[in-house]
This record gives sequence, structure tokens and C-alpha cells, in this order.
Amino acid sequence: MAPPTSPAAVAAAARAAPTPAAALALFKSALSADQALCPLAVLPHLAASPSLPYTLLTASAAARPHATSLRLYARLKSLSVPIPVASLHPLLSSLPSAPAFALFADIYRLRLPLCTTTFNIMLRHLCATGKPVRALELLRQMSHPNAVTYNTVIAGFCARGRVQAALEVMREMRERGGIAPDKYTYATVISGWCKIGRVEDAAKVFEEMLTQGEVKPTAVMYNALIGAYCDRGKLDVALQYREDMVDRGVAMTVATYNLLVHAFFMAGRASDAHAVLEEMEKNGLSADVFTYNILINGYCKEGNDKKALEVFEGMSRKGVCATAVTYTSMIYALSRKGHVQVTDRLFSEAVRKGIRPDVVMYNALINSHCTGGDMDRAFEIMAEMEKKRITPDDVTYNTLMRGLCLLGRLDEARGLIDKMTMKGIQPDLVSYNTLISGYSMKGDVKDALRVRDEMMNKGFNPTLMTYNALIQGLCKNGQGDDAENLMKEMVEKGITPDDSTYISLIEGLTTEDERMAAADAANA
Repeated sequence: MAPPTSPAAVAAAARAAPTPAAALALFKSALSADQALCPLAVLPHLAASPSLPYTLLTASAAARPHATSLRLYARLKSLSVPIPVASLHPLLSSLPSAPAFALFADIYRLRLPLCTTTFNIMLRHLCATGKPVRALELLRQMSHPNAVTYNTVIAGFCARGRVQAALEVMREMRERGGIAPDKYTYATVISGWCKIGRVEDAAKVFEEMLTQGEVKPTAVMYNALIGAYCDRGKLDVALQYREDMVDRGVAMTVATYNLLVHAFFMAGRASDAHAVLEEMEKNGLSADVFTYNILINGYCKEGNDKKALEVFEGMSRKGVCATAVTYTSMIYALSRKGHVQVTDRLFSEAVRKGIRPDVVMYNALINSHCTGGDMDRAFEIMAEMEKKRITPDDVTYNTLMRGLCLLGRLDEARGLIDKMTMKGIQPDLVSYNTLISGYSMKGDVKDALRVRDEMMNKGFNPTLMTYNALIQGLCKNGQGDDAENLMKEMVEKGITPDDSTYISLIEGLTTEDERMAAADAANA
């Protein structure tokens, strides 16, 4: 049966509702069914029912823009009827922080009785605006804080990377509040340490929790630790936590499997990644968009764009919607193989599906055209993104610079460094190495060395890539002795030559004896 839509009919139906909960459900249904129905128009018909106006306010907070609900609140206030603070909680909670602070100040001015829930909502707003210290001050003024109160402030400090301060609040929670930390408390602190790279501290908190035995470990805790150790490259430790997780009867989630699949791919262990994926499916868990993105990235890393495309096409068949990350990965992978038309098609398809391209996705498309040698189109794409108020970043300029260098258009590439500087984007190591490589490929070592000196004056130290480019340029010019001296310099600076270094030297040496000696050095 369709809900009533006229203000009078809605009011009559609400008055006839058997319980306040039924009246609230009716208001929500009516407001959702008819967007033209204004809560302020319903209000005059509720004069004979003192409690219903506040039920209407609760429904309005869920189904109408904030401005409408605030006008309804102002009208209710003008009626000089006592306002139950609980009826304001949905509105206070759903408002953006600034108007929420204003509403709270008004509630406080009216001397309405505040409860723990009211304070908890305001603590969340304070923490959301980066003010955990203010939130802690408010917490200490509360007469009846609960676990939610402390967990909100703890989460606020962790979100700002201040996990040690969060631990102090956790200690205060137990000692001053007499409230035992729960699974949310521990999960927040453990995740907080992991996010700032202090995984050993996270592990210590986890072990202390297990020793005390008050709180059982959860998948959220294990996932934080597994993810942090995977990021550190300590896959063996991550797998130990996975084993412990299973031994303690904590069910692995899709997120757990995703972390492990990603870690195996990054470690070059594709077969292990597939084994984990098969285990996940065997346990009845379905791959989500993150799983597919990890698989696509993994195959792209291997250079297996055919397999990546198969996974991409399989997503839609499984009803999983691709994201901007998915399309970006595919565009980058296909651009490396020169499939410019396919990357254009994928970009257009993403836009058609309602995905708003970000700077990373635009950079992927620009890279495709740079790799294909169509610099005019690459610059057109940058102009298009600027029209859409998406600001090009250092990756955008570095990509364009690389494309120009590949075509030997070094003066234009050099001009891009000046242009990005004027726009407030500082050239980075990639910018300078790209330009050095471009000059070296052309045999213009003098300019390459000048850029190297400029880079060092900016505080950047030469890398293996810098030296390899310069050595390649010197060898190309027949300056084998200078190239050897440069290699000695890089070794003195603690940079180990790689195969590319030795190949350039061997190719640049002029006599067969020199080449054989260099080959012996490379094999030593």
C-alpha cells in the first residue's frame, strides 16, 4: 500500500500509528515517496500530538537536505515546546561538522539536557575536523563516558598519526573510566601503528592483548598486521600471522586474501598468488573489485597484458563494476604494448560508465600517446584535463618530457621543466633523469652533465639511472675513458653498477682487448 502524500493525510496516518516507531517509519516512507512533500507543511497538522513533531524531525534528518531539517528545527523551537534532545541526534549526527557545532551551541544555550550520545556525536565531529585534543578535553568533562566515547577519541588520535597519545587515552579508559578496552579499541590502535609504519609496536599491542586474554583477536587486527608486514616485504612474518589466524579460528576475509595475493604478485610468486585465490574461492568467498584490481596489476607487472585483459573482461561477467583504478591499470598496461586505440576506447568507456577520470587516469592516457609518439594528442589531453579543473602534476610533466625526449625534441622537454616550475610544481629526480637520458641518447653529453649539475644544486643526488644514462652517452661519443672514470665515481658513492652499466661500457670500448677485459670485470 502506497504511503499518503498530502500533508494532512500524512499527519493523520502518523497520529493513527500504534507506536512511535511505526509513526517514524511512516514519516520516512512518505518523505521518500514524494520529494515534493515538505516536512514544514506537515507540521501544522500535528499540533494535537506533542511527540510527533520531533518524530517528524528525525525522519526529515534521514530523508531531506540539512537546510530543510534545520528550518524545521527552528520552527519547532519557536513553538516553545520542550525539545527532546534525542530527537536532535539524527540531525546532529548527519550534519557536516561546522553546522553541527552551531546546532550543538544552540542546544547548549537552550540548556537542553545533554546525554552521553550527544557528547559522543560531538566528539566524532571534533575528531573528524582534526581536533582530537579538544575532543579529549570534552571527554574529561563528561560525567558518564562509555566505550564508544573513548574509542571515538582514540580513533581521532590514530587518524592524525598520534598513536602514542591514543595509547594514553586507552590507559585512561581503563584507569579513570573503569572501562575495559574492547576489540574496537585494540583494532584501532593496532591499525594506527601499522599505518605509520611502526608494525613492531602494533605487534607488541597485539601480543599484550592476547596475554591479558580479555579480548579475542579479530580479522581486522590480523589484516592490519598482515598488510603491514607485506608492505615491509616480510612476507614470511605475514604468513605466520595468517597461520595463527587460522589456528585461533578467526575466519579469513576477502581483505585477508587480497593482501596475500597482492604480496605474492609483488614478490614475483604468481603461482602462490593463484593458490591463495583458489583457496579463497574454495572457502566460499567471492572476489571483489579490489581482488580484480590486484590481479590486473599483478599481470600487468608481469607484462602479461593478455591475461590482464581476460581478468578485466571477466569482471563484468561476474557483476563486479570496474573502478578508475581498474581502467588506469589497463590503460598503462596496454600503452606499453603500443595499443593506443584500445587505451582511448577504454578511457571513453570509463567516462561513459560514469567514472570521473582523475589525474592518475589522465596521466595513463597521456603516457599511451607519448609512447605512441603522438605528442600533439598528448598535449591536447593535458589541455582537456585542465579545462575540467584537474591540475596536472609532476607525473604529467615527466611523462610529456619522456615522450619529447624519445622523439629528440630536447629543447621542448627542457622547456617543460621551466613551465612546471612556474606553475609551482617542483621538478623531481625523475624529471632530471629523464632529461639527462634524453640528452645522452642524442649524444649531447655536455648538456646532460649540465643538467646533472643543476640537479645536484637542487639537492638531488645522482642515482644508478643518472650514471647509466651519462655512461651510455659518453660511450656513444667514444669517450670510453671518461665513462670508466664515471663508473669509478659511482662505485665510490656506494652505487653498484648493473648489467646496463657494463653493457654500455663494453659497447663503448674501442679495442677487442678492452672489451674482453670489461666483460671479465662484468662476470667477476
